[in-house]
Formats: sequence, C-alpha cells, structure tokens
Amino acid sequence: MKIVFVHQNFPGQFLRLSQSFVAEGHEVVALGMVKQCHLPGVRYIRYDPAPGPEDPQHEARYSPVIPRLRRAYGVAHTARELAKQGFEPDVVVVNTGWGENLFLKDVWPKARHVAYFEYYYRAKGQDLDFDPEFPITNEEVIWRLRLKNSMQLGALDAADAAVAPTRYQRDTFPSYLRDQIAVIHDGIDTKRLVPDPTVGLQIGQDGPRLTRQKPVVTYVTRNIEPMRGAHIVFKSLPDLLAIDPDLQVVVIGGKGNSYSGAAPGGISWYEHFKAGIDRPVDWSRVHLVGNLPYDQFVRVLQVSSAHIYMTYPFVLSWSSIEAMALECRIVASDTEPVREIVTDGVNGRLFPFFDPKALAERVRETLAEKEKSAAMAAEARRIAVERYDYETVCLPQWREFMGIK
Repeated sequence: MKIVFVHQNFPGQFLRLSQSFVAEGHEVVALGMVKQCHLPGVRYIRYDPAPGPEDPQHEARYSPVIPRLRRAYGVAHTARELAKQGFEPDVVVVNTGWGENLFLKDVWPKARHVAYFEYYYRAKGQDLDFDPEFPITNEEVIWRLRLKNSMQLGALDAADAAVAPTRYQRDTFPSYLRDQIAVIHDGIDTKRLVPDPTVGLQIGQDGPRLTRQKPVVTYVTRNIEPMRGAHIVFKSLPDLLAIDPDLQVVVIGGKGNSYSGAAPGGISWYEHFKAGIDRPVDWSRVHLVGNLPYDQFVRVLQVSSAHIYMTYPFVLSWSSIEAMALECRIVASDTEPVREIVTDGVNGRLFPFFDPKALAERVRETLAEKEKSAAMAAEARRIAVERYDYETVCLPQWREFMGIK
C-alpha cells in the first residue's frame, strides 16, 4: 500500500508507525517542514508554508489560524505536485494540530484520510482555568483557543476517520463528536524499557554517583513550567529533602516554554519557581540536568526510587507510561488524564495537585513501604505492557484502524 504521513515536525508521533510499515514493504511518504529527515525507507518531502499576512502587531491574535492555513496551503500544493506525477496514496495520516489536513482530501480523494487529534480546548474545566496561581486575565486567550478549535472541527470534516491517543484526550471533544473518534495510543517500546536494579549513573563531572542503594526522587518535564506541575514540585523540595539526608532529587527538563507561555518578570519559570520556595533548600542535592538524550533519560528513571509525574488536565505525556514500563514507583497528581493510567494504591500513589506537602508525604510512603511500592511498580509495568506496548497492542490496532493488511 501507499501510505502518507503528514506532520510539520515529522516524524513526531509517526516515527514507529512509519518504520513498521516500511519494514512490512509498504511505500511510505512523509510531508513535513523540517529541512531534513533521514528515516530508512521513508521518502521524505519537505514543503514550505504558503505566504501569509503576518503583521507583528497582531501576530498573536491571528496565530491560531494564519500559520495553520499557510501550512494547509503549503502541504496541499506539494501534494498536488505529487498527484500530477501520478502518486496516489491509499492512506493519509495527519496530526491535525498544525492545520495540515484541511485540503488534502481534495487532492487525494480516493485515499482514506485519518485525522490524529491530541486535544480540544475549553475555557472552563480543563487546563485553562485549572490553576488559580496563574489565572487567565485576557479574554483574547480564550478567543484564540476557540480559533484553534474551529480549525480542529474543519480537520474532522475533512477526514474519513479520526483517532486520539487517550480516552481523556478524546473526551475533551464535544460529546456529539466523541463516537467519531477512536482511541489508540502511539505505543511504547516495553521490550527496551525494562527495569535494571544494577544501574548507576554519574551526575555531571563533579556530581554524585546515583545507584538504587540510596533514595533518588525523579521528575520529568519537557520544560519547567506550570502545565506539568513544576511549581508544586519546587515547593515540595524542602520536605522532600527532609525525608532522608542521603536523598537526591533529579529534575529532567529545560528552561524554555512548551505549553505555559512566558514567566512573569522576563525570567524563566525555573528562576520564578526557585525564588518562590519559602524555606532553605540544599541545592547540592537537587540536580537540574536539562533535556537528556533518550538513553540517559531511561537510566535516570531506572535508578529512581520514587518518580513524580504531574500534569494539568491536558495531554498525557509519553514519559508517564514509559516510567510505568520501567517499574518506577509512581507518585502522581490526582488529575483526570493521570487517573486513566494510575489507580491509587494499585500501580502508584496519587495526591492532590496543589498540595506539595501531600506530594512529599506520598514520596515518604513510597520510600518507606518498599515491598508494597515494589508490588505497585510491577503492576504498573504489567499495565504498560498490556495496554500500551507498541508491537503487540498499539501497532495491530493502528493497522486495523487504517485498513492496512
């Protein structure tokens, strides 16, 4: 079969799927905006967004629409050239968050068009109004989200089938649309992600060597910002460090912005959160290691004694399920996306999102109740393998959904 993947930052979520279908002998073409992409067997074609009316004075106001339309036109123009050359795909899969699928069905009308949806925004009841510490004061923020949603509705109209990676993310869409959206996760490699009780690693050139013999608390986020609860983790540091004089905290994450916008005062969220801690912190035991290569990220989680995962009601991070596969002792925020994968007392411990003392207490329990924590960690891995393994669970679901034989 001829299969097209479209993602402005290809491969994105489509890395494993594209590789699997190449290995099965299908012809795989990818359209994206990155300059180069070298995946064996994948024919990658770069496209440029069409020209658009960017006015710096109003760029933020129109940003939910104009860049998406430019991508939609740009990728459609590129697809039209492929069609003129006689290329007709059987399946086209598009991450709709970037606007790219709007016109592709008109270019390739015979193909099955699959829309991959990540999230539908709301003014109330999800991430936007969740955190009272960072309230929305400009109603135009809400208007921009409505524009984003309008693009998603257009994407659904231009698709033959739709999919979301988790039940929670599917259910952010209006109730009358949910039955039209399947739930299939991207999948994780549980054969590669296995616990290793003998693992050890050095933190920097002069930092401590970490092993499973002494307590290590880990926390992972793409960037240190409110969306993934970094401010609560930072507030908990004095109580976390008081649990054990040998305890070390490792924070994986950058100092940029992913989801939460800019921090107040022209500083990073890291600096803002650090300044907001109301008690002394022994920073020699707190290690901000930035964004790590994947193999190092895995080793940090393998050495973890208690792993913190936090999120607003928003998109669920891959790292949360990867941590489960690695048999991490999960301590997570009691928010709806998390409750889809973690049941309190069964495969992890939950705590109220806004309570740093409860976070520290749940970590203390995790470290103290070693046998119970180990049993819950084993159950976490069992769930990760049973529900989210790429090869045995998610790939077959994707193949059936896409109609690939």
